[in-house]
Amino acid sequence: MHLTMTEIRQADLALDVAESTELLERIAGRTLSTDSVAALVTRTEGWAAGLQLAAMTLRQYEDADAFVVEFSGSDRLVGDYLTEEVLQGQPDARRKFLLRVSVVDELSAGLVAQLTGEQNSQFILEDLERESMFLVPLDAHRTRFRFHRLFRDLLRYRLRVEEPAAEVPLLGQAAAWYLERGEIDRAVELLLRAREWERVLEIILSRGSEVFERGQMATVIRWIEGVPENIRAGRHDVGLLLAFLMGADGQAAAGEDLAHKVMTDPKATHGERLCATVLLAVLAQWRPRPETSVDLAVRSIQLLDTVTEIQQKQIPAVLGLTGVDSLRTMALISGGRAHFLAGTMDEARDWLERALGSMGAVYSVWKVSCLGSLALLEAWCGHTHRAEALAGEALGVARGVDALPHPSTADAYLALTVAALEQAQPNKAALYLHEATLRAHVNQRLQLMWVCLFGRALLQAVEGLHDEVTETILSATLELDSQPPPVVADRFFALRSRVLRLEGSPEVAFRVAAEGDVRSHFVNFELAIDALLLGDLDQAHKTCGGVPTPTESSGPLAWIEHHLVCALLADADGDNDDARSHLREAMALGERHSLIEVFVSTGPMIVRLLSGLVGEYQELRRVILKRSSESLVSSLARALPDPLTGRELEILSYLPSRLTNIELAHQCYVSVNTIKTHMAHIFQKLGATNRNDAIAQARAIGLL
Repeated sequence: MHLTMTEIRQADLALDVAESTELLERIAGRTLSTDSVAALVTRTEGWAAGLQLAAMTLRQYEDADAFVVEFSGSDRLVGDYLTEEVLQGQPDARRKFLLRVSVVDELSAGLVAQLTGEQNSQFILEDLERESMFLVPLDAHRTRFRFHRLFRDLLRYRLRVEEPAAEVPLLGQAAAWYLERGEIDRAVELLLRAREWERVLEIILSRGSEVFERGQMATVIRWIEGVPENIRAGRHDVGLLLAFLMGADGQAAAGEDLAHKVMTDPKATHGERLCATVLLAVLAQWRPRPETSVDLAVRSIQLLDTVTEIQQKQIPAVLGLTGVDSLRTMALISGGRAHFLAGTMDEARDWLERALGSMGAVYSVWKVSCLGSLALLEAWCGHTHRAEALAGEALGVARGVDALPHPSTADAYLALTVAALEQAQPNKAALYLHEATLRAHVNQRLQLMWVCLFGRALLQAVEGLHDEVTETILSATLELDSQPPPVVADRFFALRSRVLRLEGSPEVAFRVAAEGDVRSHFVNFELAIDALLLGDLDQAHKTCGGVPTPTESSGPLAWIEHHLVCALLADADGDNDDARSHLREAMALGERHSLIEVFVSTGPMIVRLLSGLVGEYQELRRVILKRSSESLVSSLARALPDPLTGRELEILSYLPSRLTNIELAHQCYVSVNTIKTHMAHIFQKLGATNRNDAIAQARAIGLL
């Protein structure tokens, strides 16, 4: 007969929530909420004796929830039990060892050796685990351990009683050990517990950028706010750091207030005021008024251009990012972003290109930010290939430093969104827009969130969801509780006008486009097309005549729209040669930059001109005509009381070919019964009784 022995350890005896609920009710004589029981199970880790002691103590409390919050290893019954049953039975050396290592939450051989001087730390830890000394392994190789929470609380309590002066030095030793290994987070948390305030601030100011680069601004803010305010008072370097982090974390108003206090404090040095001015400029993507950010960026550059060597030494070291080169790059990026949001594209490009060529752009976060913002600008103007290259470079840099989730990549993803939409690739655009929106919302960059909303509306327009476009535009102000920056407001007017025009309401479309305060080429393009549809050639000529011809730096979108309007005007005036000349210019630019949607969104008038352009730009012409046809059919199909599905539209397109049901099934890779089902739905939705009737009805409403 063979006997098999099985070792039963603490974890094997742990009670779950249901078992713990029954145990607590029997001993305490009262019912706890599920949340309270779950909290006690977490605190005791399902340890039956711990739950029993908790239930016995609970009898003394009227407020069960308050008891759960307070219950710990220092509770009298738990403390007495663990002291008598566990601690008193240990040799003095082992007892001292347990007390000293309890100051940290996670134990490893190296850290334990640092705290105790024991060279056989790994052996001791494994031995403690084998003896079920409330030690829990955290990995399969047993290189990391932690104490049971109640036992750890007791050990810390006993250490403070028996060696009151020991805890702070031990926490300092553990922090030093973590710092040597680059684990800033753990080191700072330990020093906060030790109340080593000055050391905490020193580490954050000098090495906090390592946490910032991971996008964990809230963590560093919590560390700083964990230092008593009286310790931070008068420390402009700490105030500036907190201002920068709060701004980057989406608390723009609070960050702006802190930076403004330093900038206006008469006791602040020139270097501190300079740093505060740059930090205020950095809030360009958060601040509602881009012109304020432009002014601050200009002022920052002027201060940097005149800063003396002595004043440079007065600039506080904040995250290692406030050297003159870094501040200049920050100011240039902020000025470029502010100009973009204001709609002044030439100035935006100049500032961003200067930022990209500046010394401070070697820092990965600034480089990603600069490349992404420049990419967004180029996509907005129609330089799609350049936008894709810049955005790809930005994401490549971010990937290289393991920072793809960082909020700074939002601009690059938005650039790819806009480029994909102009190239009529809505599926790609939707993926990029999702990534951009996530990152813009992480730190509540209000102005960038407006650009994301425009991206959503443009995606809906490209997909033909015109009702949703109007809803997105009209609800945007409520959603973000602010007004859009000029660059977005301008595009919203143009896009809403376009949707109304394509829906067959050019008169309303004209009124909407005319409501805008700024008459950019996007808005004027819509006004001219609307006037042409209304048969008002004088108004169309007047609109075009009142707009300056695009400049070399305007971008291909502006030039394509200019040539398309000129082509349509020439055609309306009967000048066929001039119309074809302008159409060729537009097609040449469209082919060079893969721009498709601008042609499709112009509507049937340009489709008619393109149909007559035989022998030139055939591939682009084919793509535009196909996309226009799909867009029109999709729109008409959705207009039916019971819209046709994509599969039904596909089968409908084959009906004039007179393919049999068997041949249709083969063509569509489905069964004959499936084809019959689709055919029945098509007849029902079109009000047709047979194939010939369905074909006639589809042709009558423009589906064929």
